[in-house]
Amino acid sequence: MDGNNQNSLPQFNVHYTWIYLTERCNLQCEYCFYRHRSGGRGISQEAVERLFCLFDRHQTYPLTLIFSGGEAFLVKNRMFQIMSEARRRLQKTSLHVQTNGLLIDKSDIKTLLDLHVSLEFGIDGLFEQTQRHRWGLKATSFSRLIDNIQRCLQSGVSCGCTMTVHPSEVEYMEDGLRFLQSIGLHQVDITPAAFEPWTPPKVEDFKRAYLSIIRQKDLRRLLYTQEDIKKVRFGWLDLSLHPPGYLLGGDPFLCLPEEKRKEFSLWNEKTGLLKKDMYNYYKEGLRDIWREEERLSYREQVCRNFELVNRMMGKAYINTWAINDMLRYQCRVHQKLWSYMSVSENTGHA
Repeated sequence: MDGNNQNSLPQFNVHYTWIYLTERCNLQCEYCFYRHRSGGRGISQEAVERLFCLFDRHQTYPLTLIFSGGEAFLVKNRMFQIMSEARRRLQKTSLHVQTNGLLIDKSDIKTLLDLHVSLEFGIDGLFEQTQRHRWGLKATSFSRLIDNIQRCLQSGVSCGCTMTVHPSEVEYMEDGLRFLQSIGLHQVDITPAAFEPWTPPKVEDFKRAYLSIIRQKDLRRLLYTQEDIKKVRFGWLDLSLHPPGYLLGGDPFLCLPEEKRKEFSLWNEKTGLLKKDMYNYYKEGLRDIWREEERLSYREQVCRNFELVNRMMGKAYINTWAINDMLRYQCRVHQKLWSYMSVSENTGHA
């Protein structure tokens, strides 16, 4: 592709963009998507600058820029530097951090407030169900995590969490959600662990437990439903920037092995220009997977990205029959709930 010819630039819109700042982490979670690491590499300032230039060149800017890892706060000085630049250049983009929450201090909270950054904590409910799969988490560090969450909430930082559910923890979903409610969190994304051994009976157990939660008014208020209610228009891409500089088509592609991330990277890492053949590969693959639908819920879009990952690998690399079945069930429940609540509000029976 001729990078100097503006007429040759592909037209696309960016929905979410992840920047994976580092491969290093202070925990070792059993179900982590970052399954292929190479010695704790990080993202350079040059790679981030190329990403910002890509946005400028194509006149498209993400709705949300998400900083993640590894553990993002292990490189917080670099993270805050990039955030400050993003706040200056991407004025309509919201900033968000995914974190295990163990390394946040008072000065970090002030910076987060100054930059208007929201946080997504990784906590799976009660200590026992969290500790069993987030290896390295101790009782003392779990207490510190709870203190950090409450300190952030009390300071006015917007906070939510991802509650990752292992097949062996399905029966504790409601207890875990009530615990997260008790510590002050107001938005919880319940997510089945993608790489764990889901069997058909466990999938059905997950659905029953999720439906039981939905039926309880106080608990369903906590559930993350926004992206299942809004619909993503066809042609909007997610992007994710991985160390040392691979640019992939969204969050699920983080799990690809090193050689596949290199092969399917969307851009030339030195110039920051999109590789036309690879961009077309994504475009054609996603068009086929979207099956001509104009709009999809975000969870459904993620399901179809999982299918594209399997296509890239040439095999069933992710257990999509189980994960996508559960994600799509959540999506259907959220859609029905939203329709019910809309009718109830109009009739005065909410």
